[in-house]
Amino acid sequence: RPDNENMQPLEFWAYECSPFCRPVKEKLCSLCLPHTLVSCSRGSANRDRMVEKTGRFQVPYLVDPNTGVDMFEGAAMVDYLDKVY
Repeated sequence: RPDNENMQPLEFWAYECSPFCRPVKEKLCSLCLPHTLVSCSRGSANRDRMVEKTGRFQVPYLVDPNTGVDMFEGAAMVDYLDKVY
């Protein structure tokens, strides 16, 4: 996808066993969007990082540095990605 060559990677905070994370991961991949997966599995220090950053732990969580948007809720993320990219 040539239009994403200058994009900053999106941050996708998730853990693989969550059914709420899978549709977002699939959308990121189907749109060929560069992204970094921040794994938040049980026992991960990333869970603490998320609480420090957002005030709570909830996945999925998406940060788009290209638009300044950050959001929770997988269905809303899929809609956002479809509209913006």
